[in-house]
Amino acid sequence: MPYKVILIDCDGVLTDGKLTIDHRGEKPFKQFHTRDVRAIRELIYNGYEVVIVSADDWSGIHHFANKVGADVCISRDKKELPYKDYIAVGDDAWDVQMLRGAKLAFCPANADESVKIIPGIVKIETNGGEGVIAGLARRILN
Repeated sequence: MPYKVILIDCDGVLTDGKLTIDHRGEKPFKQFHTRDVRAIRELIYNGYEVVIVSADDWSGIHHFANKVGADVCISRDKKELPYKDYIAVGDDAWDVQMLRGAKLAFCPANADESVKIIPGIVKIETNGGEGVIAGLARRILN
């Protein structure tokens, strides 16, 4: 695979997209699938640079990225990302520009229609938060 950078949207791809907000307005946690943890580590082991891209500046994303060996890019405007020749995975309207700029673009099965209609996008058979990156790894590592 000639493209070695993988940009992964966080909310809706690595998570199910639901936000839990406490009475102080804090987001105490998000859930990640263990298959995605393994898949990200496997991709990195195989020479890919994995970057988790999010418009949300939730501090836990840095802890998760550190755990799996990924980088983090916080950006509200995903069409202005500093990457070229990349693979991307996204699920919502916020991700459309990032996906359109990708050499290969993927989305979860439950992605927003604005994503599903992107020409050439590949739909992974699982929903966001249920092992999407594991499905991506199977496709690009085989």
